[in-house]
Amino acid sequence: MQTNQLHKITWQDSIWFSDVDDTLINTAKNTEVASEGVELVFTARFGKEIGKKIKKNFIEVFHTMMAGLRNKTEDDWSTSAIKKEEFDNLWEKIEKYQQEIKEKYGTVKKFSREIFIQIAADRANLQISPELLYEAADAYWVTLSEKTELLPGVKNLTDIIKQHGRPLYLITSSDARLKLKSNGQFEYIPEYSESFKRERMQLLRNKGLEFNIVSIGDPEDKPHLDFFKKGINLAEKDFGSPIILKNAIFMGDSFTADLQTPKEQLGFGLVVLCQEEKAIVEIIDEHQITTNNLEKIIPYFL
Repeated sequence: MQTNQLHKITWQDSIWFSDVDDTLINTAKNTEVASEGVELVFTARFGKEIGKKIKKNFIEVFHTMMAGLRNKTEDDWSTSAIKKEEFDNLWEKIEKYQQEIKEKYGTVKKFSREIFIQIAADRANLQISPELLYEAADAYWVTLSEKTELLPGVKNLTDIIKQHGRPLYLITSSDARLKLKSNGQFEYIPEYSESFKRERMQLLRNKGLEFNIVSIGDPEDKPHLDFFKKGINLAEKDFGSPIILKNAIFMGDSFTADLQTPKEQLGFGLVVLCQEEKAIVEIIDEHQITTNNLEKIIPYFL
């Protein structure tokens, strides 16, 4: 599709929304570094060999879940280093640990690091206490926060957004901070989970990221329509008037999780898919751009 067929949004009308992890900051790549915090906790309790094994298992669980997030078709899985059977087996274990959560909320928390640590310990035939589990999860998130950096082009884009006096709203998934019950099931308390994510999001201001407010997916999570409506409602309260969604932009790293609902159900004027492997900006249709660097979309606004 030609550039001149792209839906036009002027800077003076633009309203910006964005996912956070792996859209504005590099979370997936920093997970291996952050897992060093998990390793240190287990090393202190069980020794270096066990610490290394838990770290290795944790990273494998994380990458398997990322494959499940990004591979949606048989063709996707055929070229994946991780096979669908591995993901299916892992998903079964994750659901088993969250049966009570699923009964109460209708779904499970896919990326709970507490669950990942528990499964990493299971694979090492290691029984752990809830206190050790929480300590390891805290160590992971502290290390990740310390290593967080904005992705290339993000600072320039957000500076331009600010220069035009336009708002930027973050709509981000829950970090799914869970608690382990005595019956072996995990418990999800939305307020508890959200408080941790909100602290992590405020740290982004120290990295030079300026935004208006953040909406966090507790208890609603993407790609559920209510997850996005919650963010839009909060944005409208901040903005002071209804938001015309044909002038709104949503940025994310997963089409199915971040962009499909805003584009197909809510009528956002433009969605931007961030994919590291894309060397050039690709216009998918009049309402979607794919890029590896958010700075590259600046010329597409009037």
